[in-house]
Amino acid sequence: MSFRTKMIVGIALIQALFLFAILMSSLEVLSQSRAQALRVRAVGDAQLFATAAANALVSEDMGALQRIVRAVARNRGVFYAAAWDGSGRRLAHVGHDPGRPGALRARVDVKVGGVSYGTVEVGLMQGGYGRVLAQARRRIIAIALAEMLLVGLASWFFGRYLIRHIAAVEAGTARIAQGEFGFQLPVDGHDELARMIEGFNAMSTQLEALQAEAARRHAEVLTLNERLEERVHERTEALAVANRELEYLAMHDPLTGLPNRILLQDRLLQAIRSASREPAPFALLVIDLDGFKDVNDSLGHQAGDSLLQETATRLLRELRQSDTAVRLGGDEFAVLLPTVATKEAAETVARKLLRALAEPVWLNDASVRVAASCGAALFPVHGGEVGDLLRRADRAMYEAKRARQGFLLFAPRMEEEGDDRLRLQADLEHAIQHGGLVLHYQPKVDLMTGKISGAEALVRWNHPTEGLLAPARFIPLAERACLIGPLTLCVLRLAVTQARAWVDQGWPLTIAVNVSAVNLDDEEFVGRVEHILKESGVSSDLIELEVTETALMRDPERAQAAIRALSDLGICVSIDDFGTGYSSMAYLRKLAVAQIKIDKSFVMDMGVSRNDSVIVRSIIDLGHSLGLRVVGEGVETAESMAALASLGCDYAQGYHLARPLEPEAFDAWRRANP
Repeated sequence: MSFRTKMIVGIALIQALFLFAILMSSLEVLSQSRAQALRVRAVGDAQLFATAAANALVSEDMGALQRIVRAVARNRGVFYAAAWDGSGRRLAHVGHDPGRPGALRARVDVKVGGVSYGTVEVGLMQGGYGRVLAQARRRIIAIALAEMLLVGLASWFFGRYLIRHIAAVEAGTARIAQGEFGFQLPVDGHDELARMIEGFNAMSTQLEALQAEAARRHAEVLTLNERLEERVHERTEALAVANRELEYLAMHDPLTGLPNRILLQDRLLQAIRSASREPAPFALLVIDLDGFKDVNDSLGHQAGDSLLQETATRLLRELRQSDTAVRLGGDEFAVLLPTVATKEAAETVARKLLRALAEPVWLNDASVRVAASCGAALFPVHGGEVGDLLRRADRAMYEAKRARQGFLLFAPRMEEEGDDRLRLQADLEHAIQHGGLVLHYQPKVDLMTGKISGAEALVRWNHPTEGLLAPARFIPLAERACLIGPLTLCVLRLAVTQARAWVDQGWPLTIAVNVSAVNLDDEEFVGRVEHILKESGVSSDLIELEVTETALMRDPERAQAAIRALSDLGICVSIDDFGTGYSSMAYLRKLAVAQIKIDKSFVMDMGVSRNDSVIVRSIIDLGHSLGLRVVGEGVETAESMAALASLGCDYAQGYHLARPLEPEAFDAWRRANP
């Protein structure tokens, strides 16, 4: 059944039920009204009957009473009439069965002057009213049916109008569901349905615009997708290349192109695994350049990089294709030698490599010789694990460097010595933190007056078991263990404390303290020096800081800034070991230094080497031309001291004057040499 049929049938049923309820209510009201009217009539007729029969009852005129009864019975609808006297005796009547169904009866007392003389009764039938009522019912039903027909027709026409618009919207919805947009439905009228159609048309237009926009966006997305696919393809290829490069970089040193530690460990592991299936001993060499730091400090890092590249080239040139040369880091290299199983064979290869590395190298238009040290470990004699072989070859290399023997094969005693160095390192750190260091002082004399002009503080370590240790024993250890910074600050505090004591004694004296390149690289060093001076109350002109020439050349710009800041504090800065660091006059002019100290190697050989005398003279003249004071170190003879004085050197320092002395001994020497 369609929606239209459902709607019309529904409206008709609702109206029929409504009309049927009205009809039934009307018939009920009509029936009740008729019955009430009959009751009123019956009572009225009975009252008239009583009035007419009153005289006859009073006079007991039976004939008149009988006539009256018959006259009453002749009225339309009356089927029964009767009269009774006061004692209840019926005197006259017309008709029978007064109790029949559908009859209405009315009884009235006959009173005269308030005295009852009898009773009369009238009975009426409703038969005539029933016909009238039936006729009325038929008319009402006919009217109701006619109204239902008219309402049904009106509902049909209204439903047709309504369904037409709804059907149009339904058809439009179906077209939209199929993806058709932009069509317009016909608009008929200006009522709510028409406005609904107009809204639907506006929605169709908007959907068409949205569809066009979506199509445009889809085309853009397709274009972007194509471009993205191209980019993804390009990036995938680039990523593959980058991955190969990263894999290469992860396994190789970018500066020299040699394999790195990771690749060496992998090849060592493969060699060890192969040896577990079939015995295949091999040797591992670790090589370290001896003068690399000096090259970096004096000639710059670019020259150091060139030296590392040349070292890699020479190693590859001397090795077989089956050998593996590796850069472990810094100036340290390793060489894996398969099939080399004996100490003699390993030493032969190592000596050949060391000779090749010892050949001169041209760096910054200068010929430089850099030696190297090599240590070796054999598999499986010296270890069956990668870490053991690397550690023991490195330990042998360190011992070769320390003993200046060029090459050493690992021996078990080396591990014990290495453990001793670790313990010594821990002891040194404890000594720095808990006052295990002491200072000795070596006087500096003015060559013009012969009087003492200052002292250089030289650190010693009062070890609890090994006794008093010289700087050569623990300074290299401090540099390797990154303790040189704390050690320098500790020495500076001790020197400032001694300067404070000499001031309090009325005998102030300038004290010189050595400073390393690590201190100049520390951005907080100047602030810490200033804090130490303020904390002790010592004037800054009583402290000199000595920096080696090679340390200055390590990072000239940073060194220049640090020296300027120290000079601003009023501290005198000296260049120590001058003549060994390749610094230029132009660079010296930029430094805020007050004096230079000629390296003792030149001063000690002045008497036997004319070249050294020329160098010393040149340095003195250079310093004076720049307005600097000049100190000659390493003065061990009276002849050297006299030669320095003749060349115009300002100050002298060395064993000829005094060895480094403890504070009490220094005070005694000072009193003896005013």
